[in-house]
Amino acid sequence: MKGAIIYISSNRETPEFEYKIIEDMMSKKGDMVVYAVTQEPMEDVFEFNWWVGDVGTSGFNFCRQLQMALMEAVAADYVISCEADCLYSPDYFKFVPSKLDRVYRNTNNYVLPYQSDSFYSKESQTAFQVAGREFLLDRLNYLLKDQPLWDTEMKNFPKEIGKPFLEDWDNFRTKYACFGIKTGRGMRKQTRHGKEKFTELPYWGTVKQVREKYLI
Repeated sequence: MKGAIIYISSNRETPEFEYKIIEDMMSKKGDMVVYAVTQEPMEDVFEFNWWVGDVGTSGFNFCRQLQMALMEAVAADYVISCEADCLYSPDYFKFVPSKLDRVYRNTNNYVLPYQSDSFYSKESQTAFQVAGREFLLDRLNYLLKDQPLWDTEMKNFPKEIGKPFLEDWDNFRTKYACFGIKTGRGMRKQTRHGKEKFTELPYWGTVKQVREKYLI
């Protein structure tokens, strides 16, 4: 099976930070193609980049950008999700789904909250998932049917239309953690997370080392 990477960005982070995120992703992706749908042009770093303009941040617009990327990645059997405020372990890119009619979400996830000196565990989410391309595209087509092209009010889409993003999914677990970073510039400054604090993560190092390396 052939995999590809889907990269989604609203370009709200500083270019210095986002380009560090991209550099890290590119160093781990192997020979997989990256299909990037962004709100500002990023053709200087991506061979396949579709930019949609400053349509604003919301869960709805994220889903629309994801749908567009999936439509373009026609050569891929499965896709690996990446976002502009997340760091991914090397083995995240090596996971190959056993079924193409399922979504698989990593369970080894953390978050570095805004202005925090600690990592916290985080439930599985869309930022850390691998899925059959056609299966995920069919789900997005269903959720976005008869909806406007863009919408900044539906922050938690598709909850606003009374539907879950997925009915269910399967799990996998990377050896090393993947984690999101709250810089205060994205759609939300805060996010729900576990209570236990971690000042260091294997492979990544301490919070201070992460902040220095990725210009947070």
